Amino acid sequence: MAIRLDENPFDLVKASDFSAAEILDYWVDIADEHGGLVNFLQPRLLMPMILVGGKGSGKTHLMRYCSAPVQAARAGSITDAVVKDGYLGIYVRAEGLNSQKFSGKKQTEDLWLAIFSMYFELWLVATFLDVLKSWLNENEECDYDSSGFVSDIHQLFDINVKGEFSTIDELIEYVTRLRKHIDYAANNVAITGTMDPVVISFSPGSLFYGLPRIAAQRIREFEKTVFVYLIDEAENFTATQQRFLNSLIRYRSGNATVKVGARLYGIRTYETLGSGEPIKRGSEYERVELDSFLRDESSAYEVFVEKLVSKRLDQVGLTSRRNGELRDCFQELNKANFYQKPTLEAVSGRDKKGADRTHIAKLRSNLTKGFDAPLSWVEQIVTLLTMKDYPLLEKVNILLLYRAWADTTGEIRAAAESISAKADAFMKGGKVAAPDYEDVLSHFGSDLLAQLYRECGKTIPYCGWEQLVHLSQGIPRNLLGILKQIYRRSSFAGEKPFADGVISVESQSLGVLDSAAWFWEDAQPTGTGVDVREAVEALAVLFRTVRYSDKPSECDVGTFSVDEEKLTENARKVLQTCENWSYLIKIQAGSKNKNSHAVDAKYQLGPMLAPRWGVSIHRRGTIELQQELANAILDHTKRASLASLMRGRVQNMFIEVSRNATVKQPKLL
Repeated sequence: MAIRLDENPFDLVKASDFSAAEILDYWVDIADEHGGLVNFLQPRLLMPMILVGGKGSGKTHLMRYCSAPVQAARAGSITDAVVKDGYLGIYVRAEGLNSQKFSGKKQTEDLWLAIFSMYFELWLVATFLDVLKSWLNENEECDYDSSGFVSDIHQLFDINVKGEFSTIDELIEYVTRLRKHIDYAANNVAITGTMDPVVISFSPGSLFYGLPRIAAQRIREFEKTVFVYLIDEAENFTATQQRFLNSLIRYRSGNATVKVGARLYGIRTYETLGSGEPIKRGSEYERVELDSFLRDESSAYEVFVEKLVSKRLDQVGLTSRRNGELRDCFQELNKANFYQKPTLEAVSGRDKKGADRTHIAKLRSNLTKGFDAPLSWVEQIVTLLTMKDYPLLEKVNILLLYRAWADTTGEIRAAAESISAKADAFMKGGKVAAPDYEDVLSHFGSDLLAQLYRECGKTIPYCGWEQLVHLSQGIPRNLLGILKQIYRRSSFAGEKPFADGVISVESQSLGVLDSAAWFWEDAQPTGTGVDVREAVEALAVLFRTVRYSDKPSECDVGTFSVDEEKLTENARKVLQTCENWSYLIKIQAGSKNKNSHAVDAKYQLGPMLAPRWGVSIHRRGTIELQQELANAILDHTKRASLASLMRGRVQNMFIEVSRNATVKQPKLL
């Protein structure tokens, strides 16, 4: 295949827009030891399931892969799919139902619920009948009692419908007429002000579960077949409509089951009709979270997305020239000699001008402002900490001095001499010779590196295959979005991505920033959107302030813990919305409170968003948020005190000079 460099292989295409053949063409599976993603959905298991996932987690692709048309495509026919798979998937998208038309318009909620319930069931039944008709067309010689089959279906209705249909084709036409009549009535009620009469001709669930039961009883080949209703995008249903769906889950019967797909925020209620009692997790349904599973199985996820990316490259003739080793296509930051080469390049602008490096200039200024001492003394301290060939180790030296900041020139001088001696020992003997020094470097090296790049006005590097996979936070579409932007940046830089050479650190980092902006704009919570985004920004600014402070309290801060019971109702709602929209990722293990020793909730800023504020994408360091600050961040009604509380939280991370002057802190908000 000819290479098509002008075609971006990572242009995002939604699985809902794919044909059955394209679903099959783009399908990749997770490592075999996990039984594959189909096993994750468990279509042959009669227990209903609610499958939730973030946008782009692959939920729709998985559900459609288990639908009858795709089953037929991969097995050769629906007949073979029934034999091979043991189930038939009846896939529908809630978005296609246009469920919003079944509400309002000066009609009562009870009226709309009755009409919606009937319409929804007819819609599912129509899809079921299409699949059944396809199977019958493939098996024209099938020995079954067609008249008995239709007679059984007549009995599912609460009114006499024997004159309406006598064959499967006529039944399909009858269901279509009923749906069109409801469409007409619902669409015109806003104009006429009255609802045309709609006869509720069957009880809820009777066709939904009755048709699969009759198919199994009347057609021998379906005796052991499970009919799986795959209802996707349930977030488009109102809470009342979801109550009907939950009732179908509660009263599941026979050889049919329900698998519901929804966004993380999509399930508005677990209540049922009638008493309103919620469906019971574990006994009446299972709830699984796809992207959480993919994050937890990080090794398997990396293999999975490597297959996904390779398939995209194959389709435009860009199969990796290194036998599929995608990691070799991405330049990584040169770590040799403590990132010597990239850090020297970063500071080269000031070095060439003969000017102090930014961190050295700041140190010199702090010493001058803080102490009534001759310039020669200041110069001695600076000289002790300077390591011209190793900018990152200079940053380590300065961090150690700021930690040891004292009131007298003698103490500062002694600290500088000790740090210089440790740095020298570390250079000669490594960790064994200076374990304390190495400990600071290993813990805070990435933060100090980010500080250095920021001080030099350079793009903070986010690069390398493993880091890009981690950034995607278990959502395949996020990775495709990142690679789309990287491919665009790399092509613009003339690098011929995946075809020749490697994709530079600069192109990767800029592409990551572009994808972070895309993610931030693409995820727009409704209702509380402004409050949620302001809360996320406040958290990110706090993390950023810690990371770029003189003496960070924690390394790689991108995570916080909080006692949720002490949050206001507004704060808890915002926190839940942040999680539902993948702005924050909840860490299930939680975090032990330093004072009470209770286990607090723990959340990480979504790695996709972290580059937007230049913060770490990892979860090594955790900030424990006290009640007052947590509520000020998360609850807009408490935000008046946010700035002062934030300053109080980070003030010890900035050095204070001794002559009644404080080094200016960066702007927090």
